[in-house]
Amino acid sequence: MALYIGIDGGASSTRGVLIDESGNTLNKFVLNQGSNLKVYEDLAPKRIIELINKLCNDINLSTDDISAFGLGLAAVSCDKGRELLFKELDRINISDKTILINDAEAAYRVSCQENVGVLVTVGTGVICIGRSSNGNFFRTAGKGHDAEDIGSGYWIGKEAFLKLALNEALIEHDPNLLEIRDIIFTKYKKDNFNDVLEYISEHDDTLSLKASIAKDIISISNTNKIALKIIQEATFNVADYIINLVQMLDYKDSDNLVLFGNGSVINSPIYRSSLNDALSFHYPEINWIFSKISASYGSAMIAAFSKDKISINVKDILKGAYLASS
Repeated sequence: MALYIGIDGGASSTRGVLIDESGNTLNKFVLNQGSNLKVYEDLAPKRIIELINKLCNDINLSTDDISAFGLGLAAVSCDKGRELLFKELDRINISDKTILINDAEAAYRVSCQENVGVLVTVGTGVICIGRSSNGNFFRTAGKGHDAEDIGSGYWIGKEAFLKLALNEALIEHDPNLLEIRDIIFTKYKKDNFNDVLEYISEHDDTLSLKASIAKDIISISNTNKIALKIIQEATFNVADYIINLVQMLDYKDSDNLVLFGNGSVINSPIYRSSLNDALSFHYPEINWIFSKISASYGSAMIAAFSKDKISINVKDILKGAYLASS
C-alpha cells in the first residue's frame, strides 16, 4: 500500500497529513507556526522537516516508507527559500520524491472537485485562483503581505495597528479606538502600546502575530465604526480581485456566482456578508462552498498522482478512515 504525505504551509500555521493510496488517513498534525518560504526563509524548511518526521515517527514509520511528499507552500516561487528547503530535503534523502506546489493549488484540489471554479483564499494572506475551460490557471492578488494584497488577515491587523498609531492622542477620547486598543492589550497581554509593537517586531512569527488580531476586528465591526471601515475596505478590494478573475476566466455571464472559500478570515460570516455586499452589484446571487478537509490533503493527492498516477479524490478521503481531530 503506497503512502503519501501532504503539507499545507501558510504564513500562520503548517498542516500535515499522511494517507494511503485508498484515501485512509493514518496521521495528521497541525504545527502552529508558519512556513511561508519568503517570510520564514530560514525557519520554514526546519518546520516542514519537523512536521514530516512527526507524521512518520508517531506511527513508527520512516521517510523511506513514504512514496511521495506533496508540499503546498506559500511563496513557493521564492528562490532563496526554495533553495534552503531543498537542502533540508536532500539532508533526509527525500528531495527526489517531493512535489513542490503553491499552497493555493493544493487548496484548489480539495475545494474545486470538478476542477473548475473560483477559489477565494483569505487567511493571513489573500489569493483568488481559477481554472478556465481550456485548463489554464489564472490568479489575482497573492503578491505578498507587504505588496498590494489588501483584505487579508495580515492587512486587517496592520490597519488596526496603524489606526491606533496615527491617532494615539485621541484614543482615550474615542470609544472605537479605545475598544480596539483594549482588544490588542488583551490579545498580547500588554498594557502599553509601544510594548506591544516591540513584542511583535522581535518575535519570529511577526506576520502571524499581527494577523491574529483580524478575527477580533471582524467580530466588533458591527458596532465599532473604525473596525467596520477596515472590513469594508478589505472586502471591497477582495471583491475587485474576484470580479477581475471571473473576467479573466471568461465564464458565461450569470447572475449566480459560486465561490469556493478557504482560510480562517473568509470563514467568518461577518466578513463574508460584507464581501457579498461588495459583490452584489455584479452578482445578485452568491453561493459559497467550503471544503470539509484541509488543503494538506490536496498536496498529498497531487503527490500521489504526480509520482504514481494514483487518483485519490475527496470522496475517498471522507469514506476512508478520516481523523476529524486536530
